[in-house]
Amino acid sequence: MSPLDGTGPQRSCIACRRTGDKGTFLRFVLAPDGTVTPDLEGKLPGRGAYLCQSRRCVQDAVAKRQFSRTFKGAAAVVDGPILTALLQQIMEQRISGYLALANKAGATVSGGEAIERSLKGSKLPRLLVLATDISPAIAEKLAGIAARSAVPVVKVLSKDILGQLVGKESDRSAVAVMSGGFAQSLVKEIERYRNYLEEESGR
Repeated sequence: MSPLDGTGPQRSCIACRRTGDKGTFLRFVLAPDGTVTPDLEGKLPGRGAYLCQSRRCVQDAVAKRQFSRTFKGAAAVVDGPILTALLQQIMEQRISGYLALANKAGATVSGGEAIERSLKGSKLPRLLVLATDISPAIAEKLAGIAARSAVPVVKVLSKDILGQLVGKESDRSAVAVMSGGFAQSLVKEIERYRNYLEEESGR
């Protein structure tokens, strides 16, 4: 992988050695018992180890025992499948958390007809979230309307989870996010999530 240019603090991936802005990496620290702990917000104290936002780099770091080298032998033995699954779970929880917060703030619209009206209204959504298991026909229809209004579209989480996050008893195939702040946070989290899963699916 080639280095990324940037003006912020630079870090290197302990697996592939790519260098880039600190914010483009996954950070890990040691818990008091030596457990390697993900620190996606980059706020936990202690020395950090950095990896690309890629499941493959996480797996390679475990296989090559790079955490032990980086933390000078203080790291406990890392279970690769558990760590990679934990990271995916944390990322999904963060995405879910922002959607739940947006809904609590009254900044979401759900339901096919309501979303269509919002996409054609004077106050456009800042982001359209489609469920991963949405029907192709509905996805094509909503994405087409969103494209004509220049509303970004992302696909993440299942219909039942989207329904739960917006407080509905039934599934939701799509959720429109009306707040720019929440939309920006969601795009960042979803991009990291996709980056993390992409290398695995691209093998």
